[in-house]
Amino acid sequence: MTREQGKAVGAAVLGWMIDMFDLMVILHVAGYVSQVFFPSDNDMLALTATYASFAISLLVRPLGALILGTVADRHGRRLSMTIGVVGAGIATALMGVLPGVATIGFVAPVLFILLRIVQGVFVGGIAASTHTLATESVPERFRGMTAGLIKGGGASLAVIVINLMVIGISAIIGDDAFGQWGWRILFLTALVGSLINYVVVQRTEESPLWKAGQNAIRAKGALTPTNPTPVRDLFSKRWRKPMLITAAIVFAGSAPYYLTTGILPTVFKTHLHLPQSQASLFLIINVFGSALVAVLCGHLSQHVGRKPVFLWSGLGCLVLIPGLYWLIEYVLSDQPAWILVASAVMVMLSGAISAPLIIFLNETFPTEIRSTATAFSWNVGYGLSGMMPTVVTAISAETGNIIIVLIALSAVINAFFMILVFGSTETKGRLQNLRSAV
Repeated sequence: MTREQGKAVGAAVLGWMIDMFDLMVILHVAGYVSQVFFPSDNDMLALTATYASFAISLLVRPLGALILGTVADRHGRRLSMTIGVVGAGIATALMGVLPGVATIGFVAPVLFILLRIVQGVFVGGIAASTHTLATESVPERFRGMTAGLIKGGGASLAVIVINLMVIGISAIIGDDAFGQWGWRILFLTALVGSLINYVVVQRTEESPLWKAGQNAIRAKGALTPTNPTPVRDLFSKRWRKPMLITAAIVFAGSAPYYLTTGILPTVFKTHLHLPQSQASLFLIINVFGSALVAVLCGHLSQHVGRKPVFLWSGLGCLVLIPGLYWLIEYVLSDQPAWILVASAVMVMLSGAISAPLIIFLNETFPTEIRSTATAFSWNVGYGLSGMMPTVVTAISAETGNIIIVLIALSAVINAFFMILVFGSTETKGRLQNLRSAV
């Protein structure tokens, strides 16, 4: 891999990390956010409201995908990534300085939700450029590994940074001060990450596949070297069905992430009553293992195909995630060391099943609509799966047993994933421009 190709991968991993940091930070401090913006006598209902605000940003992500996906397909991946990461960073930072209900009343949750919507649009656009820039820049033999590194490495880095900050800030100012105002520092940090990514993107070359497509249009004498209608093409008869199928696979394939990494902060602290520092340490260990597994499984998919990796990891999720949650609830609830082991296995399985998702999407659509198509499919599927914490806490507020809900949802969704993958087509080796190939 050349230096320029390495830069493209680095920019994509950093961009995906910022995407996930901005998106996931609220889940790791949900208890504190709920007290400030959604106070209630019922702690689970307050958490549900906080998770609902998280879900709202996911629901508007497809809009951002269409807007910034069009920018990426018409004007280049770099410009789209720059707009997405800077916009998301500003919106997230503003959440960190927003006064709570105690200060400005009902206006506080309204403004918080509006910022979540704005953030969701920009974050949805980040997906349009990060993985396309990287996978289109590297040689074929590195594409599976690159996809696993972006998805697993970027997401895991975000969770690691969040939890290291939680541990560090809590140690410096104390748990009480962290609960009162220290959690806001995490939101403010998002702007710093965005500015760093901006500098990195400016030093990264544009996707060679995208440039080749634009040159091919110029060679044919077109008036403009851009595709003017990527959104219309995506919803045309030719691409509508693949878009819906890939969105469904993304939903079922990314749901294990939210049913493990996304909800475990709440399970650790609210249900199992682990100390904040211990819960954060467990999550760091879990996602570090998940990142390694994602890179390995992404690279494995380059040799055996995307579909076999989906099937074997999907089978593992189907059997082990519900089973390990059952063990945590009924056997290991007072054994922190074994809780760590069980949760680590579940999180690593979620990394394995999602490792080939990015390259699978990229290989499904042609270069001229790839950013729009992959971002829209990803954000529709990921948005639906991201509602899992909201669904889990809402049902748990009535049933009083979050683990049982997690067992049932994990089993149903992973079975759905297996059915979808069995009916899918292998895509390995199909990433190419319809006009020219790298």
